[in-house]
Amino acid sequence: MNRYVEAAVDSEIQALRHTSSGRACATFKAAAAIGGFVGAGEVDRSVAERALLSAALETGLPEREAAGHIRRGILRGEKTPRTVPETACHPNIKFRAPHIARPASPTRTHADPSPARPPQHEVAAVWAASLPMSDAPEAAAWFTLRYGRAASWSAQQADLWNLARVIPAGLRLPRWARSQGGPWTHTGHRIIFRLWDHTGQAVSLRARSTDGSTAPKSLAPAGFSVKGLVLADPLAQQLLGGISPTWWLPRQVIIAEGEPDWLLWALRQREADEQGPAVLGVESGAWSPQIAARIPTGTSVVIRTHHDEPGRHYAQQIAASLHGRCRIFRSSAGEEASQ
Repeated sequence: MNRYVEAAVDSEIQALRHTSSGRACATFKAAAAIGGFVGAGEVDRSVAERALLSAALETGLPEREAAGHIRRGILRGEKTPRTVPETACHPNIKFRAPHIARPASPTRTHADPSPARPPQHEVAAVWAASLPMSDAPEAAAWFTLRYGRAASWSAQQADLWNLARVIPAGLRLPRWARSQGGPWTHTGHRIIFRLWDHTGQAVSLRARSTDGSTAPKSLAPAGFSVKGLVLADPLAQQLLGGISPTWWLPRQVIIAEGEPDWLLWALRQREADEQGPAVLGVESGAWSPQIAARIPTGTSVVIRTHHDEPGRHYAQQIAASLHGRCRIFRSSAGEEASQ
């Protein structure tokens, strides 16, 4: 077990030991988080189970109940293996652009047809250094504004499924994590979401303002493209990676527009509802033929883009890319739009 994994596992175990309320949920959450490392082959299952059970018993949870939550949590985590980032991020780490030697001659080279993305180690480092939603007062206020009395539960679920995080106020960010107003931490765009490509890799981030009055409400990395990148809950991440679980029946996918709507639908996936649906989130330019190809034939797809003219046009574009393979529903009328 490398030091990064060891530290991450120890953090989950210590957090579970100090849980005073919501013990069952906390046990499942810790098991799911560590289960990701089990699925990646970084942690032995028996070692994880023993450590989790010991911590859960310290909270006062009955052994039989704790064992059940641990088993289900690890199984859930194994379905979305956690990869170890190339580097860990620290508030005092400076992000430096790699030195690129100038060519000896002005020979013109062919441009890379792939969209430019931020350096992957920097994306992973910012995500790893950011806070759980339920630990940040700013995120709590944001959730309250949108989900009312369900705000606390929503933040816990977002942490459970690792859907969003909050950038610490003092974190030193890479150059691309900024707008004309300064770094995301200065402009208030501290809620971050991972963006996934059609191979199931988290290759970029999107930042959301914690203040509903701030414009723009959402920011992409400066100088890089987010074209062809989508938001994805754990089940959707598997689909993008080319995995269609055998237990996923009936096959259903929800495509929501914008971070708040995507998060709303992704949060509805509970521990007892492991069969989906898978939830994808899109912004303008996010949908692509490659993303469409990852949705299995025969899947029922509900398109929940905005009900304005651009949203209707976007829905038609998505429906056309799936026509003939999937059953398409538009959220406005709830009726099947095409076969």
